[in-house]
Amino acid sequence: MPLQAEQLPSEIWLYIFTFFEGHDIVRAFSCLNSFFDSLLHSPHLLMHVRIKSNEFNERLPELTWSHINLQNIYSLSVGRRRANCLIQFLRWNAQYLTHLCSLSVYLRKSNFFNNIQFLIFALEQIPSLNRIRIKYTAKFDQNVDNWELLMAYIFSERFPIHNCSFISDISDYNMITSTWSINPSIKYLHIDRTTLNNLFSLLSFTPQLNSLRAGLNASNIVSYKNVVLIHLKKADLYLYQLRFTQLQLFKEVVPNLQSLLLDGVFDGNDDNFFNEKLWYELLNNIIYFHVTLRCYRFSNSDKTVLRNHICNLNEKSWFSYNESGQILTVYIKFKSTAI
Repeated sequence: MPLQAEQLPSEIWLYIFTFFEGHDIVRAFSCLNSFFDSLLHSPHLLMHVRIKSNEFNERLPELTWSHINLQNIYSLSVGRRRANCLIQFLRWNAQYLTHLCSLSVYLRKSNFFNNIQFLIFALEQIPSLNRIRIKYTAKFDQNVDNWELLMAYIFSERFPIHNCSFISDISDYNMITSTWSINPSIKYLHIDRTTLNNLFSLLSFTPQLNSLRAGLNASNIVSYKNVVLIHLKKADLYLYQLRFTQLQLFKEVVPNLQSLLLDGVFDGNDDNFFNEKLWYELLNNIIYFHVTLRCYRFSNSDKTVLRNHICNLNEKSWFSYNESGQILTVYIKFKSTAI
């Protein structure tokens, strides 16, 4: 006898529903029969919801939201074009999102200051939140720190978040950290792109951090204020012309690092990148490491500099190169034997 959908245990259906967006679940399973209606109104249902353009105000559309309990939403996000809709949705409904764990927010330059205030007001009402992702694609104003209120809230004991991501280029962000304080809850930090100076400023407020992912630009002057993160065990770094001495500074800040991933573009004018002894010192005591760096040169004078290193290191397993047309590409690769 063929197995009917209703014969599967409710727990299996509730687990399956966690892989689909909330609106899709409602469209597919509402009003089918009493079994699926009971699942949609179960207090054990967990939903990921992506806010739409007509769902931003105090009164939600009845057709879909009559089947969605706000307390069942564990993950909330929005598309870039509907960025302000999510902020307004949170403004009116944050107090009911009692099981929300993950929030992905777009911030736009228009109406930015008001949206920051609305967002902070909403976050204060969601104690269950443990993951936040903030995306901002506009350029930062170097003369004004419009982010001060939000950053002061995130980097404080008031915000018990574990996982924090900034999907933005904050290389030009002029941080004013005088109003910040230590947030001992943050364990994972993702910064899409920043300078090493800015990164060290952020790290000084996250002493319990154990995992870091960041894209790093070189800084002319690096000051790390005696930051030491003894709990940070894993770092995934993408380099934008970072100098080798700056990698060494980072290693000093994280003395107990166990896993290091390095990717990106290195400074081909820095001879230290071609010093095998310095590499082994940098990677010493790291259990798992994977380095994949490259350097591109187009002009004949720049190629001549690299060719000197090619002659000296051509037989090294961690060094290789490729010349195609007008481009000379040099690769530096290290990989640990640990699984």
